[in-house]
Amino acid sequence: MSTTLSPRAQASTDQVPSSQRLAFWESYNASQLIGLTCSTYDPHGLRAQGRVFDADDVAFTEIRGNQHVIERTRSLLKTHPKDSIFACILLEGDAFLFQSGQCYTVRAGDVIVYSNAIPYLYGFTGDMRQIIVEVEADRLFRGRREMRPAAPIQVDNRLRTGRLLANTLRTMAVDFVERPHADAVPGVADQARHLLRAAVDPGAARELNDMAAWRLLRAEAFIAEHLNDPALDAEKVARALGLSVRQLHRLFAHRDRSVSQWIWDKRLERAHQELAGDGSRKLSIGDIAYRWGFASQAHFSRAFRGRYGMTPMQHRRAGQA
Repeated sequence: MSTTLSPRAQASTDQVPSSQRLAFWESYNASQLIGLTCSTYDPHGLRAQGRVFDADDVAFTEIRGNQHVIERTRSLLKTHPKDSIFACILLEGDAFLFQSGQCYTVRAGDVIVYSNAIPYLYGFTGDMRQIIVEVEADRLFRGRREMRPAAPIQVDNRLRTGRLLANTLRTMAVDFVERPHADAVPGVADQARHLLRAAVDPGAARELNDMAAWRLLRAEAFIAEHLNDPALDAEKVARALGLSVRQLHRLFAHRDRSVSQWIWDKRLERAHQELAGDGSRKLSIGDIAYRWGFASQAHFSRAFRGRYGMTPMQHRRAGQA
């Protein structure tokens, strides 16, 4: 039976005097999420609850509350620096987000992605519930600064690809927060990173028609979720999506690689991240190799060195240092 994870942090204003709730909520967010100021016009004061779950380097923060406004000012960027990407999934209520001179209306079911290294104002007009999926910007974009969004990106639900991305991210986040099982962490983290990258930069999918882009995104999401399945291959992906293997290969031609190459690239990325993490110190390099589908440690070491220019052991020592 899988272990159920406890929240890394949780808090509620319920037992806090109304005059102290704003300060309490600001302090909690500064320590567990991000530095911000908070205000409310509700005559009964702020009502808010939050809890945070970690899935490797991805954080899932659930927030419930009444109407309020939060702001990340330029001074807070200096006193509480943080460079990560938020994907806010609004589950209940209505909201607005102002950043980089642009104002967006956010409705229940919408997903909006933005950088918290840029000042913003985010307001909720009534009772609300949302889940924030957060990944450190450098890790998400692998150091490519040009990929960081300079303004919010609202996932377009009018397109099939947008609906699929938003629905997949929402379902995955809600399932993990409500049933945070330890054995789900690797798949959830992989899928979250993939979906956030797709939201910020669809890449080659821009060149496809709407139906093909939708199928390619579905295939990539399925692969991210099943990377630790040793039987994962092009045939299994095609069968899950109701496509022929030939159709699937045509889609991945827009990624300039075969389906198998995509799978092995993603497995190498996952092993690369795991080797540098504290949670894998008890695992041998062979354990990690087998966990991500490599037939032998020698095969894994050759592939890893070819991709990253160092051996798995060298990378692990550098990460621990």
